[in-house]
Amino acid sequence: MFKSNILVFLLPVLALLFSSCSLETDNDAGDLEGMWHLVRIEESVTNTHIDVSNEVIFWSFQAKLLQLEDKTGTHNSFLYRFNINNNQLVLSSPYLFDRENGDHLLTTYDSSLSLYGVKNLTPIFNIERLKGDKLILGDGSVRLYFYKF
Repeated sequence: MFKSNILVFLLPVLALLFSSCSLETDNDAGDLEGMWHLVRIEESVTNTHIDVSNEVIFWSFQAKLLQLEDKTGTHNSFLYRFNINNNQLVLSSPYLFDRENGDHLLTTYDSSLSLYGVKNLTPIFNIERLKGDKLILGDGSVRLYFYKF
């Protein structure tokens, strides 16, 4: 009888303890999860609009990682950690994606990032629109338009 009372108390306590553990996916991508095709880059400083819809440039979100990739393979790909907080997308810990030789931490801005609309090494974007298959990100100097793939 005493053992069964302990089990009745102990099992729910253990379940609560395990459910309160922090997982790597606690800040998962949510509605950003998946592949987003970059179709347009607007630069407010130069007032230019670049149509990149015919190119195969993708931002791919999974858990806490973001991959920036040119699917033709002619340009460098990059990895970022990201955090979403108050409708802001904060990119950090940038790496040059190189599976053959090992990914390399970036400590200075790589000009290839401009292909993806990234203008500084660790940008903070406002999520201006995220509805269905449309995403708009902006940081004051650039606005990026995406369609979900």
